[in-house]
Amino acid sequence: MAEAATLEPHAADPHDAGHGHGHDHHPSLAHHFEDLEQQFQAGKLGMWLFLAQEVLFFSGLFAAYTVFRWHYPEVFVDAHHHLNKTLGAINTIVLLASSLAIAWGVRAAMRNDRRTILNTHVFTLGCAALFLGVKAIEYTHKWDEGIGPGNFYKFSGGHLEADWHFADYMPSLAIGSLVIGAAITFFGARWAGNAKPVKGWVTASIGVCVLSFGLGIVLAKCIMPTEAEMARAGGHDAHAADHAAESHESDAAPTEGTELAAVTSAAAPGEGETTAAGEVDPKSPEEQAQDVAAAPRGAAFGPANFFAIYFIMTGVHAVHIIAGIIAITWVVAKAAASEFSAEYFLPVENVGLYWHIVDLVWIYLFPLMYLIH
Repeated sequence: MAEAATLEPHAADPHDAGHGHGHDHHPSLAHHFEDLEQQFQAGKLGMWLFLAQEVLFFSGLFAAYTVFRWHYPEVFVDAHHHLNKTLGAINTIVLLASSLAIAWGVRAAMRNDRRTILNTHVFTLGCAALFLGVKAIEYTHKWDEGIGPGNFYKFSGGHLEADWHFADYMPSLAIGSLVIGAAITFFGARWAGNAKPVKGWVTASIGVCVLSFGLGIVLAKCIMPTEAEMARAGGHDAHAADHAAESHESDAAPTEGTELAAVTSAAAPGEGETTAAGEVDPKSPEEQAQDVAAAPRGAAFGPANFFAIYFIMTGVHAVHIIAGIIAITWVVAKAAASEFSAEYFLPVENVGLYWHIVDLVWIYLFPLMYLIH
């Protein structure tokens, strides 16, 4: 019985040795990989597959844009005048700067430069939040003017009537973001200096995002004030003159899309309904259907449809920006905990690749949406 109870010495498992479960085991090495190099290559392949499906996802949106742009070019040319090219260019520069910073951060990870990883990624977070602040003003400016994916009052000569407008509250939001963001950043910096690096850097990152969002609002408001604000400032005439000069070509020779917007917005009234002149339409539904069928090309696709494409494509891109902010903040937390080194920097590089794809999508969106001619 004693001999039966005697246990044989546990032989060294070559599988364990291959995984480095001894003294040379790296803490970031997953148990199902042989070494860090295999883990790096597998993770890189998985990231590229993910980015490939992201490209396919955006390709569907770009395909829809191409089809409608090909069939109704006049509508796109006329509607794009309501987008601010200066704000689009600023956002492009901001995202290019963020790509440069995050690429610099990947290089810093390869060189064991923890401080540079943190600084470059926090800077990238600031650029991302600044981008969203500018887009917030662009979106709310359009909604206040009655321009949305389901309506387009400008082209039909109407005006959006509301008890309140986003523009009335954006200055308060900007001031609140600046004050709160500065306070959060200050406390985060204090915690990082008091031997609390992870909590401090994550808090500072959140503060930089809030602060930069407010800066984006202020910047966009200075460049693109609303018509009501221009009127209060006494500059409505100058603003109107600038807009008239910008769209002089389209006003001199009305495009097909401009003429048809009125047709689209003033849809054919049903039997017994009144027309724009206030008279009862004597035409039967069959005759009205024939009139709609005989309308020039483009009547079925008005400026509202252009802005439906605009809001969907830029909105999906903004969602990816927010996802990037979350991922970059996670990298900041891991870097603050000193989890990255020249031996292990796969998450830094993968997040950087994702961010480059997000920037690349905007580089295509900017000329297609803002610079149409």
